[in-house]
Amino acid sequence: MVSAQEMAWERRHPCLHAFMYCGQDGRAPGYIFIIVCERSSWMTIMKSLSFDSMVRLYDETRIFDEECFESALDYMVERFPPRAFPSVFEPGIGTGRIAIPLAERGYRVTGVDISEEMLAFLKKRLISSGKSSRVFYQRGDVTRLPFPDETFDMAIATHLFYFIRDWRRAADEILRVVRKGNPIVLMHTGMGTEIPFLNDRYKELCAQYGHPMGAIGVKSTGEVVDHFEHLGYHAERISDRWKWVSNIRLDRGLDYISSRAYSFTTFAPDNIHSKVVGKLRCELGSQFGSLSATVEVPNQVYLVVILRDKV
Repeated sequence: MVSAQEMAWERRHPCLHAFMYCGQDGRAPGYIFIIVCERSSWMTIMKSLSFDSMVRLYDETRIFDEECFESALDYMVERFPPRAFPSVFEPGIGTGRIAIPLAERGYRVTGVDISEEMLAFLKKRLISSGKSSRVFYQRGDVTRLPFPDETFDMAIATHLFYFIRDWRRAADEILRVVRKGNPIVLMHTGMGTEIPFLNDRYKELCAQYGHPMGAIGVKSTGEVVDHFEHLGYHAERISDRWKWVSNIRLDRGLDYISSRAYSFTTFAPDNIHSKVVGKLRCELGSQFGSLSATVEVPNQVYLVVILRDKV
């Protein structure tokens, strides 16, 4: 039975339900909200973005140039060889699109992810790839990692800190479980099938319809780098080496937005999301004449290597 006090609290926080709510009712699809009540009088609210609702289209919408990606991984192997850095931790392991290629290169990869659907997909992929003996995973929260200090030889995080509210705590936890002085690699694999101006217009229209976009975690990798540097670490950026141009059809990009395949689309309620997609369709048709038109999107894989000492 819900008390009057709990009902009043939920009216003030309509997207949250005690004790756990996975939004699938049109208000905030794809989010997991956990309310942890301690024995003291205060309450801690933890919010992270779960990719449960995006699993079906996740890899399809986050494609990258294979040659550039393979070359970036080869760079990592040459600089941080598996014989010297055998155990790799990957927070937000997802579908294994990074973990499995690393395992194929000789690393032993352990990952956590908050999404059960992602991990179920990963399990199937590992079985089919034959890499189950080199990739280990469990459901977990990156802000509270279930590993002792200095468990791993290195860590790799791909597009992670955008989706964690307490991202500084997550960064500190990653530092804690990696051996002191060993590398943490922040990896970006490009825009996938996203069209930047289309994303921006989606967010503008949501704001015009009364639902401005928010941010869960960082807005840029620079914030994470600043945090590490404040703690005494050195960040080395490796960019402009693995670049390509993606040619993406407007209708394809719009269809993925309509399907809520990207994280930013999960903020909008269904009614606003539908209005915005309809408006975009009309605007694109008017501007380009046909939704089959193709736009060029510059892309690249780049790395930021976090080290304790300058190298």
